[in-house]
Amino acid sequence: MERTGRGMTARPGPDGAADGGTSRADLMRQWSRTEVLLVVVLLALAATAWVLTSRLATADMRIGVLTGGPAMSEMDAAMRPWPWEAALFLGVWVVMMAAMMLPSIVPFSLGMRRLLRSRGVRGDGLFVGYFVVWAAAGTAAFAFVRGLETVVTGPSLTAVRVGGMVLLVAGVYQLTPLKRVCLRHCRSPMALLLEHSKTALHGRFGVLRVGLSHGAYCLGCCWALMAVLVAAGMMNLVWMAVFAVVVALEKVTRHGELVSRVVGGLLIVTAIVLLAHPALLT
Repeated sequence: MERTGRGMTARPGPDGAADGGTSRADLMRQWSRTEVLLVVVLLALAATAWVLTSRLATADMRIGVLTGGPAMSEMDAAMRPWPWEAALFLGVWVVMMAAMMLPSIVPFSLGMRRLLRSRGVRGDGLFVGYFVVWAAAGTAAFAFVRGLETVVTGPSLTAVRVGGMVLLVAGVYQLTPLKRVCLRHCRSPMALLLEHSKTALHGRFGVLRVGLSHGAYCLGCCWALMAVLVAAGMMNLVWMAVFAVVVALEKVTRHGELVSRVVGGLLIVTAIVLLAHPALLT
């Protein structure tokens, strides 16, 4: 900084900005061809993931306890041992997460890429870390599904009650402070950039840690909705589309927190109705 007669004048930084600030701000606002290509690629990958989900999902993955999903028969279990079943489930799960989540992480991905580009750091680890978190969540989801299969023996009042409990827990979580904290992190890409900028600039492993952190916030924001999706029919494209829209509305629209509370209220009301009158779905 240099003092002038009327105050302080910023000295240009090494990147041509006042202390490096102005040109960095310009850089964060400008769209390069690479960034446009990045957005196109992310959306194309999401579209491809939707197609792959429809092709890879088995029949039992398209139905849940709330939509008449039968328990796996002993013959099916013998023909498809659990390690193979787990591998298939996790593969389809990651593809499904790509289909549902890639569009909603575009703002954060763009902002982080611009920050990293300004420092000459590659951002490959960002997506790796993000999907590592969701792959780990897929392991928990597989255990959840197997647990449902042991409790539910096919379309029954018990199945509806179990599904109602899932909806109730998810609805209550939608109204908790933890949900709001996670949602606010996901809704504010710039706040995330400011929070994680120093970590991200520590090379590829720093970027990986940022991806893991962002994935954890995203998981905290969406796990309850994913549990409801599992109960309704995890790989059913209609239910996937419904929940993908809800996730997008929560994360990228102006009234995302209100959407979250409304969805929570609807889940609670639906759960109470199903628990009181399970015969409605049998």
